[in-house]
Parts: sequence; structure tokens; C-alpha cells
Amino acid sequence: MVAALTINHDDTTLNACMAGENYSAQEGAFEGPEKLLELWFSPSLTDMMDHQHVDSPRGLLAVPRAVWEDMLALVKCTVLNVIQHDHVDAYLLSESSMFVYPHKMIIKTCGTTTLLLALPRMLEIAKTFCYFDKVWRVFYSRKAFMFPDRQTGPHKSWESEVTFLNQFFEDGSAYKIGKMAGDHWHLYTTKPADDVLLHQRTSSHVQGELLECAYQSGESTPVESTFENSSSVPSDQTIEILMTQLNPKNMERFYQQQGMPVGIQGGKLVDEMTGIDQLYPSADVDSYLFEPCGYSSNGLWQDRYFTIHVTPEPQCSYASFETNIPVMESHPSCKDDPIDQLVKQVIHIFDPASFTVTFFTSHNMNQHKRMIHSMSQKQGYKRTDRILYEFDGYDLVYGHYVKLDK
Repeated sequence: MVAALTINHDDTTLNACMAGENYSAQEGAFEGPEKLLELWFSPSLTDMMDHQHVDSPRGLLAVPRAVWEDMLALVKCTVLNVIQHDHVDAYLLSESSMFVYPHKMIIKTCGTTTLLLALPRMLEIAKTFCYFDKVWRVFYSRKAFMFPDRQTGPHKSWESEVTFLNQFFEDGSAYKIGKMAGDHWHLYTTKPADDVLLHQRTSSHVQGELLECAYQSGESTPVESTFENSSSVPSDQTIEILMTQLNPKNMERFYQQQGMPVGIQGGKLVDEMTGIDQLYPSADVDSYLFEPCGYSSNGLWQDRYFTIHVTPEPQCSYASFETNIPVMESHPSCKDDPIDQLVKQVIHIFDPASFTVTFFTSHNMNQHKRMIHSMSQKQGYKRTDRILYEFDGYDLVYGHYVKLDK
């Protein structure tokens, strides 16, 4: 029998969360850029060899929804809806999304949510319900905040977030990617734990520690590098597109119009009006239109996901798109540059004044040239950054674009 967790946070906070109160809306202009935390858990060697002590071979998928909701109260967000596939549960939240796999969880929250304050509870849940005694891999990232002074707790600055994370993890490394005086992106990652069994069975979209920044502003020379046993790493990739200063005309579709329903029904109408339903036509999609404005969507395709979040108000307009669906499978008709085709589809929906693309992929000795090409010039935009990072088994390309004056 699994031991019960003790609820020791403030009852007022919990009650307000369960009532669906949007905390960030109270702060005025909404902070769209999300905080994103990914945890990969490694069970103890004994429990991996002796499954009779494990509550369920489904791992984190066996954790009851009520337990996750209790944890999310610490983050200051609530569950709106859940869709489930065999190997992943997708939680649509009042402020972004959470994806739960047997051995990992991904949670991204926007606004003034306090994501990192829930980290101790996440670790406790993994140990109590799944006997996961150690964390195999950690990944935390976010775009530069629009309104950093409105954040609370460890999210007041990147330095305070890193200090907080270092309390729980050894060998953590922190990076700022992009122009410090302009738009940039933050990344914190740890080295994989020494767990050979899990390493052979699973992979994360962030492996190993960051090496050198190799490409800037389109001037690039391929980096030659060799990774041992790289062929044993399963194919894995994640694409994220972060957009700001969205076209006000396009944003009208993300407001509740007169007589238009909100919630899940309204979300489906937005999907049809904007073309979001054509990004992955065969996916199981869970969308939500907020009142009076705002939109969130999760989509599952087999054991992969995509997620979209939109803040349409002109003073803080922002939209994010993220997916780990292999782009060669989702866009097979564009073999030369499928990433470019996906980016064009997404950008067409939102028409941002600027956007950032990050592309993680399992390392492939022939992949560098294709990755760099994926951050090619986009029609109507000027590329201001194109940067390649190498990981132990994985690579990252970062690109930033601004709209050309007409």
C-alpha cells in the first residue's frame, strides 16, 4: 500500500486553486513565456530487478490525478482536462500543460506561477508512489520574462532559479543563449545519473552537458565530433517556437466573440478558425478557449505530444508551440527541410514580429548540416542569431528572427 502524502501548504491557496482562480490575471499584463521543467526518474537498482516492490509498472502514470492536483496547487494552477494514451497522460492546465510518462514528467507553466516551489513535492511523489530513489536527468528552461519584476520566490531572477535548483541536484550547469541585451533563452541541465540500465532503455531531449557555442548569425562551419555509442540512443527530437508581438488581427480569433462558447467547445472552434487543427490532423487534440481571451491546447499523437499556448492581449501578446513528434514523420512531403515547413505553418497562424526556434535532436554524425539548414532565412524575417550547441548524444540549434520592415 502506498503511503499518503501530507498536505502542508496553505488551505486558502489550495481552495482558490481548486476553484480555478487565475492567479496571474490579478497581476495585470499576463506573463506569457513559460517556465519548463522536465524530470527523468531512475528507480533503484533493487526495484528495477525486483518489480514485486513496485506499485505499478506504469510508473508515474499510476499516480492518482488528485495527487497531481495537490502538487499543482503549490504551482498555483489547476487541471482543466486530461487526455490519455497508452504511454502518456496530457494535462491541460489553467496556465499551460503537464505531460506524464512512466519515467518522466514535463510541466510548463506561464504567468506568475511558482513552478520550482513544487519540485520537492514532485520528488516526493515519485519516491512514494513509484519508488524512484533518484533523478536520472533534469532540464529547466525559459525565455526571458517580459515582466520579471512581477515574478515571486525563486523566479525573481535566473540566478535565484539556478541557486534553488542546485539545492536538489549535483553537477547542474546553467546557460544563457542568445543576445543578453535582447531576446534570449535560459537553460539549466544536469549530467545523466550513472544508471546504465535506464540509459540503455530511455532517452531525454537533453543529454550530457553543453559544450561550445559554434555558430553565430549565419556564419557557420560544421563541427566534427564523435560520441561513443551514439548509435544506441533512440531517435528523439523536440522543437519549440516562441513568438512575441503577435498580429492583432490574427489575435481576434483567440478572444471570445459574442455568442461564442468558451472552454473545450470554444477551443475546438478556435482550432478550426485558425488552422491549428491542420498542424497534426490525426492527433487527439484537447483545446480550451478562456474568457474573455486566451487559448491553450494539448495534442497527442501515439506517445508524442504537441502543445500551444496563446496570450493575445496587445500589451503582452505571446504564443508558444512545442512538440516532440518527429518532424520527418509529421511532414514527410517536405523531405529537404521539414522543420522549415512546420515553422512556416505555425508562423502563418500567429504572424509574430519576432520569434525564437529551438531544435533538440539525438546526435547524428550527418545531422549538423541539416540542423543548421533548418534555421535558414524565413521569408519576411531577418535572422539575428543562429547558434549550434553539442551535447553528449544530442544537439541543439537556436535561431531568432525579427520581421522585416515593409
